[in-house]
Amino acid sequence: MIVTLRTLLILLFLILISSKAGSNENQLNYAIRYCQQDMQQFTASGLSTKQYLKFCECYMTKMINAMDEKEINYQKKYNKPSGKYIKLSKKYKNQCS
Repeated sequence: MIVTLRTLLILLFLILISSKAGSNENQLNYAIRYCQQDMQQFTASGLSTKQYLKFCECYMTKMINAMDEKEINYQKKYNKPSGKYIKLSKKYKNQCS
């Protein structure tokens, strides 16, 4: 399955920094919906619709839950995810595939 981790990480960064998503639950729901509606990622993934929808739910839930204050501050400062967060994204991608 080819899902661009960089794209998903950028998406998470924008969601967490933007004011469109308020609470953690709203952020999570927004991230899942955004992922599920990303037709470019869906096409690239090679997954069935059902598999892709489940992947988005699993992956985004794990990534949002892994986001702590330290990571948020790092991303605000450097405008990119930390190495630790990138490693987690690869781990979660495999777990959710």
